[in-house]
Formats: sequence, structure tokens, C-alpha cells
Amino acid sequence: MNKKTVLCLSGWAQKPDSLNLLFDQNQFNLFNFDYSNFANITDFFKGIKEAKLKPEIIIGWSLGGQLACRLIARQFFFPQKLILIAAPFEFVKSARIPAAMPKRSFDEFYANFKNNPNKTLKTFAVLMNIRDKNAAYLADNLDVNEKNHSNLVSWLEELERFSCFDLNFDSFPRTLIFHGTNDLVVHSSQAEFFKNKIKDSELELINNCGHTPHINFIQELQERIAGFIKI
Repeated sequence: MNKKTVLCLSGWAQKPDSLNLLFDQNQFNLFNFDYSNFANITDFFKGIKEAKLKPEIIIGWSLGGQLACRLIARQFFFPQKLILIAAPFEFVKSARIPAAMPKRSFDEFYANFKNNPNKTLKTFAVLMNIRDKNAAYLADNLDVNEKNHSNLVSWLEELERFSCFDLNFDSFPRTLIFHGTNDLVVHSSQAEFFKNKIKDSELELINNCGHTPHINFIQELQERIAGFIKI
């Protein structure tokens, strides 16, 4: 049996293999590309081009989902399927997307991370799981990557700067979108923007779920993704 290649792009400051449990590794070749090893978006694009990957499926969580969209829009890849989990259309509040992180809150988080990254990452882990039905469990078991702090600062700056309104979605593949209705990091209404922009897309809103549906609802996502890939 020929295994399909899956490119996995994790969330900001998370371990690159955080999405692996969603796939049966007997059926898929998983490539976890760690963008936190790169100092900026330009180096990331260069690094991913040099990797010479040809993924049939791309999955991205949070910032990883936004990066997946940027790679497809720039035609680095032509995957058969795209899976987005809690991806930000715009991370920081603007006139076009008011349901996002206020600029003042972002600036405070940014300054705290630069001054005390380890403490701020722990606070961020809690924020991802507030209002989640399994919040206590998730806060104790979430993988947090504390390396490459200077690079993570650069990726925060990229999150503030970039808007998916700048992308052309015309050539996007069939897409499955997951988002928790209780997400306090990326408001669930942002998933609707992806749904409206990507012609062949499906949106799964998950109740009683925060920013980590792939952890809190792993079995449900495994089954839904397996069915989505087979179609």
C-alpha cells in the first residue's frame, strides 16, 4: 500500500509532532516541519522549498494552519486535501475582523514573552484551554516547546502583521476546518472566513472546546479526518 505524505504544521510554541496522533502511521508518512527553527517567514519559505516535499495532505493547527494556507496560495504545494484546526484568519483585531485579539492584549503578551518566555508560555497553555470541558487535564498535558525563543518572537510579529485577506484562495484543494466554539485564542467566527473563501470546504464547529480540539476530541477528529481523506 502506498502511503500518502502528510505535512504537519503545529501551533506557535508547540512541539512539531503535536498532530501525529490524528493519523495512523501505518497508513501515512508524516513530515513534521518545525518552522520555529527559522528566524522569519523568508527563511521558512526557503527552508520548505529546499526540503523538496510533495505532500498529498497538509494539516495545520493555529499559526501552522495559517502558514499552510500561505504555502498553498504561493503554490509551494498542490495537495489533494487541506485540514485546518483553529487557524487565525487575522490574529489581531482589525476593522475587518473585530472578533480577534485586541492590539493592547497582543502587545502585553508580546512584551511578557520577551521578558519572561517560560512563564508566559505556561500562561499561554492555560489560555488555550480556558472554557474547555477538559481544561485541567489539557493544561497538565499540553506539549510546550521552550526552545528558540528569539525565533518565536519573530513568529509572534508575523502573527500580528499578516492577514489571510491578502491570499488568493482560488486554487485551494478540498478543505476540512475544525474550530472550538469556546476558543479564546482565535475566535471561532474566524473559521467562517476560511469557509467562505475556500469554495470546496467543510466547517466543523466543536462545542465545549477551546483552542485544542485535536487533543480534547481526538477520537472524533481521527474518525472525521479518516473519512474526509477517503472521499
